[in-house]
Amino acid sequence: TSWTYTKEKDLNGSSHWGLIATYSGAGYYQDLSRTREVTALQIASLKQNLWLDRGTRAAFIDFSVYNANINLFCVVRLLVEFPATGGLVTSWQFQPVRLIHYISTFDFFLAACEMAFCLFVLYYMVEEILEIHIHRLHYFRSLWNCLDILIIVLSVVAIGISIYRTSTVDMLLKKLLEDQNSFPNFEPLAYWQMQFNNITAVTVFFVWIKVTTRHKSFFSSFLKFVNFNRTMSQLSTTMSRCVKDVIGFAIMFFIIFLAYAQLAYLVFGSQIDDFSTFQDCIFTQFRIILGDFNFTEVEEANRILGPIYFTTFVFFMFFILLNMFLAIISDTYSEVKLDMAQQKAEMELSDLIRKGYNKAMIKLKLKKTTVDDISESLRQGGGKLNFDELRQDLKGKGHTDAEIEAIFTKYDQDGDQELTEHEHQQMRDDLEKEREDLDLDRSSLPRPLSSRSFPRSLDDSEEDEDEDSGHSSRRRGSSSSGVSYEEFQVLMRRVDRMEHSIGSIVSKIDAVIVKLEAMERAKLKRRDVLGRLL
Repeated sequence: TSWTYTKEKDLNGSSHWGLIATYSGAGYYQDLSRTREVTALQIASLKQNLWLDRGTRAAFIDFSVYNANINLFCVVRLLVEFPATGGLVTSWQFQPVRLIHYISTFDFFLAACEMAFCLFVLYYMVEEILEIHIHRLHYFRSLWNCLDILIIVLSVVAIGISIYRTSTVDMLLKKLLEDQNSFPNFEPLAYWQMQFNNITAVTVFFVWIKVTTRHKSFFSSFLKFVNFNRTMSQLSTTMSRCVKDVIGFAIMFFIIFLAYAQLAYLVFGSQIDDFSTFQDCIFTQFRIILGDFNFTEVEEANRILGPIYFTTFVFFMFFILLNMFLAIISDTYSEVKLDMAQQKAEMELSDLIRKGYNKAMIKLKLKKTTVDDISESLRQGGGKLNFDELRQDLKGKGHTDAEIEAIFTKYDQDGDQELTEHEHQQMRDDLEKEREDLDLDRSSLPRPLSSRSFPRSLDDSEEDEDEDSGHSSRRRGSSSSGVSYEEFQVLMRRVDRMEHSIGSIVSKIDAVIVKLEAMERAKLKRRDVLGRLL
């Protein structure tokens, strides 16, 4: 076979993109032996018979290695190119791939996930087919529908490659076990594995774009109370509004960019490696924009056009066009920010946490106040304490009859409406333990998040103030000589709302009375008419 030309199909090969040219999978090949001595004789024979001559343009050395510890194949290709100008150009390619699947328990879990993925793809394929059947060509007028079709097609291709890869690996391994001297060509499988990885990456990219933009309602409900929800909304709205301006800018940008790339390719292509091809010129100019560039090479290649090219490119592309792009984004962002500032702000996560924190602190303070009040009543009562004395004392401190009766009944074991010394001591111990638990809960309670948030509506603020004022008034009870100005304002607002509600009710009652009087007058009028007729 080393002296017979073999087609790419017979070799099961594929084309290779080298540093100088692209080579097909056809050519002359020689399978080397597993022993060093035989391999040395084969290479010596090829050298003696001038297997590599002036017509040779490339020589490939292909082999594969396997690491059983991590279950990885490494498909290696070493390439030596012989350009027409003479000399040698070497390159290499190492492709570590995992071709043997479904060995460990986790692999079988991944297999179950792959089956679930196939079922999802089948379901959405049927769904899209039904939608196309219903809407016909109108279905393709939506960009999101076209994106759905693209995702399904890429998923089907990825599934097909995965099935082909698994079945082919089993066949090659079986052939290798039968004839260990044969060369197992894993290069096509490594190629398809790389394509599978590329397709999977592109599919995940489009799926993520679709999920985060198309299903905005889901993420809005999830991010409703998150602090950066407003920022994310501003960014997404800014990008959607400036699409047309950015497209127009991109057209002008790439016209000038490609003009400079052609200039650089024609001027420096034969002297500088970074400008040797048109594709390299494009990537090199992107590097210039990022500041990664060797100006000395350009200046040495052409002392006149080199500095002119570099200076004008940086001036037009960096100082003018890129700043125009930033101006488009900045102007659109300012408009979006102004529009969103005029919209009604929603409650955010920090507000919710702060509200819950305040409520928890109020409850802990109320419990601690109750414990302190009962402890003080016990100290004033001495050795024994009856229900009437405790009720009178706690009632004066703002506690309800139900609370007082529940506390007293808990410790009045004999039911004589009087606490003995033993019951008295038990209540003290429980109160002390309750005080320690409250202090511990209060110290372990996390502090609310401090972040920039937008103001809530007046109703929410008044509701919180009303609830807090209710707790505080109950906590102080009649022991307080007066109320604070804030509590007075809250009470005034509550009275105003009550007067408004009562006024609305009175006006409705007046309207009902007026209607009843009108009905009564109509009834009397009908009676008069009937009386006259009779």
